[in-house]
Amino acid sequence: MKKTFFIATILTCMTFQARSGGLASNTNQSASWARMLARGASTQTDAVYYNPAGLAFLEDGLSVSLNSQTVWMKRTITSDLTTLNHSEFTGKLFVPVFPGVYAAYKTGDWTFSLGFNPPAGGGSVEFNKGLPMLENTVSLIPGLLTGMGLETTQYSMEAMMKGMSIVYGVQANATYKINDMLGVSAGVRISFASNAYEGYVRNIMINPIHPLLNPTGNMISAPGFFTTIGNEALAGATANQSLDVKQTGNGIAPILGVHYRNNGLNLAAKYEFRTKITLTNETKANAMNMYPDGQELRSDVPAILSLAGSYDVCKNVKISVTYLHHFEKQATFETWNAGANAGVGEIGQRQKLINGNTNEYKAGVEWKVNRRLTLSTGFQWSDVNVFDMWQNDIAHNLDNFTVGLGFAYRITDRLTLNFGAINTWYTSSSIQGVASLPGTPISFDYKQTYDRTNRAIAVGVDYRF
Repeated sequence: MKKTFFIATILTCMTFQARSGGLASNTNQSASWARMLARGASTQTDAVYYNPAGLAFLEDGLSVSLNSQTVWMKRTITSDLTTLNHSEFTGKLFVPVFPGVYAAYKTGDWTFSLGFNPPAGGGSVEFNKGLPMLENTVSLIPGLLTGMGLETTQYSMEAMMKGMSIVYGVQANATYKINDMLGVSAGVRISFASNAYEGYVRNIMINPIHPLLNPTGNMISAPGFFTTIGNEALAGATANQSLDVKQTGNGIAPILGVHYRNNGLNLAAKYEFRTKITLTNETKANAMNMYPDGQELRSDVPAILSLAGSYDVCKNVKISVTYLHHFEKQATFETWNAGANAGVGEIGQRQKLINGNTNEYKAGVEWKVNRRLTLSTGFQWSDVNVFDMWQNDIAHNLDNFTVGLGFAYRITDRLTLNFGAINTWYTSSSIQGVASLPGTPISFDYKQTYDRTNRAIAVGVDYRF
């Protein structure tokens, strides 16, 4: 039974990223994105990431774009398991700096560019009161003891789960302008992944009325009580446990693109190949063999297809659309499934829990008020398609709808300020579960619901030398 306190983390890659994109990809990579969302046909400097082939239509010279976002996300997990002390568990994610740095140098028909950003997201979150997965089994102990004739009405415990995850990418592209209407690009991105997780369950207390050991029904140590009455299984199950692990890895992927321009019409396509990343555990504390030291696990960034267009409706108004398809079922997400005995386990394939690839639909509009000020807004719908078994306390993904708005202000002919703000609404997801005490007939059905809120502001400056 001991392993049940941490079983959900055993079954999943723990993910805490601030993400607007697919299950393991991130598309909020510039302030221009935040203010209008559909950037797949960009011909500005952030095209280094969104549309490298569009850099064929920059002006000659060096262009630089510096961007940063600040992200606030709240995760809420609600359980109707009646034995729990409380039904709601919350975790807050805060990312003060989410960078996007891009530079492009155009000379004649060639453009060479570099980019630095977190293409698969990043951030940290802490559930300072634990998670249902850490408390469900403990909450059943009073009922077990009462059924054995030892009236028990309360339990208490200290639990915490905290994680940090980031994937940085360095991207280089070469773009060639075939003619005034057509540009093509080829590039490569190297991704560096770093994760760190900490957690504990400790100081589990119960109040069994025992004529000799606890006649007044005070709160006492659960492992101490079970040791005294000779129940070594429950003593081990309620002992303090902790988790402290870091994971690192890297991978590389090619990126190909094409851009067509004709008067006010822009059409673009980009394909990012899958990034194969192997994470290696560096483990200091390893509750129930969840993360064996030195164990290697695949955690890919899926391939992405981007199809986009923009059109100048009139001199001062442009509309843009982007479609993204994330090839997640074709990626590999390995997990370590610890066995019943220490040192016994196997590698699981989490991608088998994906029902279909994520699709994203984006649209935006820009209105050039005058030669200096441009106002913009946009929306995005992300349609994820996973089986219920994919969803758990740490790693769950929800359909979502995002609205962005903001402005671009041309300070000088060479310097432009971009500002954007987004709000995301999520479609909550519920799963059915069973909380049980192994080796006993005690079990309870419950429903658990996952929900989120997400807000971000972004500031960027574009400068042409």
